[in-house]
Amino acid sequence: MFTYRGNIHIHTLYSDGTGTIAEVAAHAAAAGLSYIIVTDHETLAGLPEEGIHDGVVVLVGAELNMESHHYLALGLEQIIPGNVDNPQEMVDRVHRAGALGFIAHPFEKGSPYIDGGKCFPWTRFPDSGFTGLEIWNYSSHWRSRATSVLRTLYWFFFNRRSAVDRPPPEGLALWDRYTDSGLRVTAIGSSDAHATRVGPGPLAVEVFPYRFLFRAINTHLCFKEKMSGDFSTAKEQIYSALEEGRCYLSFDQLHPGEGFSFTAAAGDGPIRAIMGEELTMGEDLRLTVTSPTQRSEIRLIKNGRLLQRRSGTELICPVAEPGVYRAEVYYRPLLGKPRPWIYANPIYIRS
Repeated sequence: MFTYRGNIHIHTLYSDGTGTIAEVAAHAAAAGLSYIIVTDHETLAGLPEEGIHDGVVVLVGAELNMESHHYLALGLEQIIPGNVDNPQEMVDRVHRAGALGFIAHPFEKGSPYIDGGKCFPWTRFPDSGFTGLEIWNYSSHWRSRATSVLRTLYWFFFNRRSAVDRPPPEGLALWDRYTDSGLRVTAIGSSDAHATRVGPGPLAVEVFPYRFLFRAINTHLCFKEKMSGDFSTAKEQIYSALEEGRCYLSFDQLHPGEGFSFTAAAGDGPIRAIMGEELTMGEDLRLTVTSPTQRSEIRLIKNGRLLQRRSGTELICPVAEPGVYRAEVYYRPLLGKPRPWIYANPIYIRS
């Protein structure tokens, strides 16, 4: 299995970001990313600039809707209007266009100290037709935690990682409800990068620069073959992995997420499925979760409930019955409690 780290949900000068696509790609290369997906608001103006820049595969989608029900549409050939009042209709049109669709920051909460508390949550969720949802959005989550002036200033200037403590529990619960109902739903982590500048002229402070965010919450894609050097093939590989859920998200500021895996096999036999895939219940089926560091607490979740946990680099669990199994890893710092770190998409074991 080959793993590629990338960043999703990025804004440029084509909407309310501050960098060109070329500049953003350069920052991504400096951060060691393999791919990025630009999602400017209701525009595909950057589409002609898709390609491989500085060794980074640059893809261009769009973020639909402005006031609420923000939706990431990936793989569009032409822009599709959003629909705030009936988001299911928008979701269906994106699906009919053959594009992928992700619910963005579904339970976003604003801060009274940032843009007057403005936020863009979902209130009417789709029943079907979408690919997945953001369960951890760095910028959105950070803003929702800024509820005290002193604490916000401390976090921003001295300890930004402390604010991003865990994915919103409502988002995790929504994901589990969807998958438990029989849907296959891909969870992603994202940055919502804007690199906004605040302040006058040369005194302006850049809030969360692109390069900073590209080292924070990333989505690692899992391929069975190496990523192609041909752009069209690489694009297909990336979107296929996202569509099928062959990916996991990692808060890479805590510790690099490379080296994680979540697989299913029968006994000591070859791997039968990886995260995002589906297989039929069989004899001696076992799930294996591997973490890249000994300072880990691995958790196996079945149908939204904790099934097993273990400290160390590996958890092996026999499968007793069908279900939706997903993995989480908490990172154990030298001081303090374990912190949420890695979230893997499910392996679906059917009867």
